[in-house]
Amino acid sequence: MNAIISESEYRKLIGKTAGRAFLFFGEEDYLKSYDIKATRERVCPEPAFAVFNDIVLDAMDFTPDKLLDAMTPPPMMADERFIVIRGLDFTTMKPAELEALIETLALLPEYDYNTVILHVAAEQIDEGYLPKRPSTVLKKLGEVATPVRFEASTDGRLAAWAGKHFQHLGVTVSPADCAFLVSFAGKSMFLLANEIEKIAYFVLSKGRDHATAEDIRLVAVPSIDNDAFALSNAILAGRTADALEALSVLKFERTEPTMIMGELSKTLCDMQAVRLFLDAGKSVKEIAAALKLHEYKAGLLCKAVGKVDAARLARAVDLSVKADAAVKRSFGDYTPIETLICSL
Repeated sequence: MNAIISESEYRKLIGKTAGRAFLFFGEEDYLKSYDIKATRERVCPEPAFAVFNDIVLDAMDFTPDKLLDAMTPPPMMADERFIVIRGLDFTTMKPAELEALIETLALLPEYDYNTVILHVAAEQIDEGYLPKRPSTVLKKLGEVATPVRFEASTDGRLAAWAGKHFQHLGVTVSPADCAFLVSFAGKSMFLLANEIEKIAYFVLSKGRDHATAEDIRLVAVPSIDNDAFALSNAILAGRTADALEALSVLKFERTEPTMIMGELSKTLCDMQAVRLFLDAGKSVKEIAAALKLHEYKAGLLCKAVGKVDAARLARAVDLSVKADAAVKRSFGDYTPIETLICSL
């Protein structure tokens, strides 16, 4: 298997990628797109020939044969060709499909004028337990492609990046206010980039070139991860304020209490089932089979419940049953969910 490299290590290779395939995986999708753009600009600098030398294959109609068809012809009026494969979900891909893809990528040395990037979105591949124990899928792909891991950025790195992004748009922001933006708007670089542009254009429209925390509060949208899994984790971790804030967003969006409670109850029950299987000594693979989950998804649940006290989880499940019944009797009242959150 090729050694897994970091995003910063990949950037040093841009311009030296011909004849190689790279697997972009990990949590930070924004940087994947950024590096694909940078590679495209290096490999396909002439827009006039992009139709021949810049090829994107989407998962909806992707087949290994189409990849081979893209790899085979020599580039048009250029030395290299760029091929991006995007949207593949390796958590649901059949073994035969994976093997066919690997066999095709193994032919790349015969067509060494190609740079191939498999752009895998966050959570669309089982990573295993990195760095020491990559998953079987990652090992197999690593035989024919260099894995590039895009790890989630730390708060400090995001704040520094935000400051540079503001500067690029002609606006200065203090390091403290950049850190505030990250805490306020969230850690997604896609969302942050959008919020930074909004704030910068707002400030510039007012004839200023410096943004403050007040500008951030006024213009940016606070980011709350309000899915059932995140809400469950906030409740179980005792982060009452975070859970209530997430619920307030759902209330503002007029999400039906029965829908919220239904998803929350299901997630908590799945977590409790995983906890019982773990306590019985079952492996992730056995748990996945028993609960009819993909092994990768079961692994995420195992990691989550590993951080939660068993008694607290059992109590949460018990209270969720009562809250679910109360919500169904209340006809649109969020109070039972708020009670559940505050009872743990």
